[in-house]
Amino acid sequence: MGSDEPKVGIFVRQSTGLVRGVGGWDSFFATFALVTGGVPIFLISLLFLSPGANYTLALIIMFLPSMALGAVYTLFGISMPRSGGDYVFVSRGLSSFLGFINSFGLFFAYVFSIGIYSLYGAQYLAYTFATYGFLTNNTGLINLATTMLSQNYSVVTGLAIIIIFLLLITFTNTRTAFRLILITGILEIIATVIFFVINATITQSQFVTAFDKYAGAGAYYKVIQSAESNGLTYTPGVRTTLLALPIAWYAFTWYTLPANWSGEIRQVKKSLPIAILGALLVILIFYLVFYNVSFHSFGQEFLTAWSFNYINGYALPFTFIGTYTPFFVSLVYTNPLVPILALLVFWLPDIFFFIPTMIGGTRYLFAWSFDRMAPEIFSRVSMKTKVPVVSTITIGVLAIIGLLAYAYIPSVAIVDVIPIFDFGFIIPAITAILIPFLKRDMYEISFVVKRKIIGLPIISWLGIIALIGIIYGIIGLWNSYLMPINFATGIAIFSVYIIAAIIYAVMYYINRRKGVDPRLAFKEIPPE
Repeated sequence: MGSDEPKVGIFVRQSTGLVRGVGGWDSFFATFALVTGGVPIFLISLLFLSPGANYTLALIIMFLPSMALGAVYTLFGISMPRSGGDYVFVSRGLSSFLGFINSFGLFFAYVFSIGIYSLYGAQYLAYTFATYGFLTNNTGLINLATTMLSQNYSVVTGLAIIIIFLLLITFTNTRTAFRLILITGILEIIATVIFFVINATITQSQFVTAFDKYAGAGAYYKVIQSAESNGLTYTPGVRTTLLALPIAWYAFTWYTLPANWSGEIRQVKKSLPIAILGALLVILIFYLVFYNVSFHSFGQEFLTAWSFNYINGYALPFTFIGTYTPFFVSLVYTNPLVPILALLVFWLPDIFFFIPTMIGGTRYLFAWSFDRMAPEIFSRVSMKTKVPVVSTITIGVLAIIGLLAYAYIPSVAIVDVIPIFDFGFIIPAITAILIPFLKRDMYEISFVVKRKIIGLPIISWLGIIALIGIIYGIIGLWNSYLMPINFATGIAIFSVYIIAAIIYAVMYYINRRKGVDPRLAFKEIPPE
């Protein structure tokens, strides 16, 4: 061996130690939980931002760039099926520095969001108790729900949820965890179909009657009048639909995460399209049905006014349910099974979203470590469960920090997460556009689809379409309720990327001291 050769290998070892134990349908339901968990009720709270928008049209329009980005991740995941997803293909296809910096930001956003969604899980349980308490006139249940919605109680509940799922994915193998997602996912789909059918049978006049019965004569229209008197203008048309496009685009995010565990998916060429593209199509249908049955039964103007009053703190008849629309269904159908169905539809995916998010986060840590851009300990795998235990525990700790941040400083926490998600998909889209030209050899050797349309590779066209959607989404959300860019949030976001740059520089220096040229790793696709 020559003296000028590295003293240690380019990668931490010659195989990852992970196994291909995840199926396509496992990942399909993981994607469904990732995108829909907690999101529909959140979307109702945003209706006032585009009062009167045609959400059917908005969703279909923004589905196209979402599908394009999903196809980008699918093609990259099939061509480079390794842990780390966009980190691997950006670091190999564009720039190792940008790959690390960008994936670090996405890693931060994903893991921080675990804390946010643990609070949603706590809230949905409270809303269910509140529904039962209200319908049965049980003040004890209502008081319990009110207590559960208090900040400290929500934190304790959220903490319990994080710890339960952390223990689950630490001490069971990945295949078992994903099998659990498959079982609960099937249950979610069945419950969703039944619940939406029940919701769709409610007419607006039935709901007005039921609402006024419990809230007082004329209460339904008073909600609308209150919003109008406080400045809400309900104006259906092109302008408000354009305002809804960025919200519709954001509603589809998270579907790219299966690429992070693509190295563990069986028959990845068949399974990953199911996990990303197939799931996206079903999610589109889910959103279309959710919006339309909600508007049909409760009235879009009413829901828009409700969201406006709720967000701005104006008086509402029921202060204990937020924008949890299943409560409205229970006002019409008081059958005790209805709240249970709602729990399966809205709470279950919010809870089981923790498994793929935690696993996806660990695969970023694992991939960095495997490339020697993070300490080696993060890529160590349990011989028994084939799980990177230290990485998993690290994710849990960071998720708890996210929970505390969102609970006690939400003004910074949530707006840091949303912009980083928005910015984080720009670099992968640019990589898709440029890789056939910047890394031609890698593209020719690795890529499974190399066809061209009008002289431009398909992957480049997909990247262009995705990039247009991302940029439009950012422009539409910039300095809005969802993404207020101010000094505090700007510093927080900038700090995430600065920390990433420092880590990259430190690990680069450490590797050079060991006799390893880090640039060599980024010229190769990591071993399986």
